[in-house]
Amino acid sequence: MASVFNYLRKPDFWVALVIIVLTISFSALALFDTHLFDFSIGFLSLNHWASWIGGLWIAVVTPIYVVLKHYRPTRIKAWVRIHMYGNLFAFMLISVHFWYWVTFVSFIGTGFALFVATLTLVATGLFYRFNIIQSSKKYIKFIHVSMTTAFYLILTIHILSHMIRL
Repeated sequence: MASVFNYLRKPDFWVALVIIVLTISFSALALFDTHLFDFSIGFLSLNHWASWIGGLWIAVVTPIYVVLKHYRPTRIKAWVRIHMYGNLFAFMLISVHFWYWVTFVSFIGTGFALFVATLTLVATGLFYRFNIIQSSKKYIKFIHVSMTTAFYLILTIHILSHMIRL
């Protein structure tokens, strides 16, 4: 039975769990107290900056991670940590933006699809990284890689649809 819960012994698991709890907390604040994230920094509001930073991190750094893990495999543990923690933090920023806008928009459309794709990426990434469902590891990896493609497609449509509205 102890081998089933090996991930509980890993410090990376607990750090990831703390980031997830912070994500839930900040998302609740964005949902119930929108004024916290409503002020402007330059030409965008804080919640928009959060989505741009989070989305760009995932969209730009993830392909770099894939290349580095293949061409610099001696540093794979460092690359995995940067990928995992960076994407968890990026998801936190994206979540703040998503839950902030849920209170104002009746139809979310591509934003909802993008949030679900990103949430699926985070969940499958954590399940794969910590081997939580050991018997389904190859299926989890397949879903994770497939959702990466969906993420880029939906992100492109989401950005273009907002550019058209401007």
